[in-house]
Amino acid sequence: MKNKYLILVALIFPTLLCTGSETIPGPEETATKVANAIQAGNAQEVAKNFNAMVDLTLPGYDDTYSKIQAGQILKDFFSQNPVKSFKITRQGSSPDGSQYTIGSLEAGKKIFRVYFIIKSVNGLNLVQQLQVQEN
Repeated sequence: MKNKYLILVALIFPTLLCTGSETIPGPEETATKVANAIQAGNAQEVAKNFNAMVDLTLPGYDDTYSKIQAGQILKDFFSQNPVKSFKITRQGSSPDGSQYTIGSLEAGKKIFRVYFIIKSVNGLNLVQQLQVQEN
């Protein structure tokens, strides 16, 4: 009888461990998602990864904005500068665990330098800072 319970527990326990826990993407995965969204010119997807407040620098903008405001500003930027390509040129991490990404964005008739930082906030990896500056 004990063996039946042990077998049952051995079969069910691993299933319980896997089902109720959703994996939170690490900073590298979040950086990849953000880079792919920039490549697609999809401000909404980029904004999904913003912290509640974001340090945003774009042509004509340089301040701290709410997630919603920053998403709208980025959407306007992409509509005025349709993305042709985005290429990551450098990535790394800081001692505090944040992940940075630098890339080159060809949009409209211009080339921009893109820089963003992802930090862990309450267990989530979110964009804290996004800079898009003309080269």
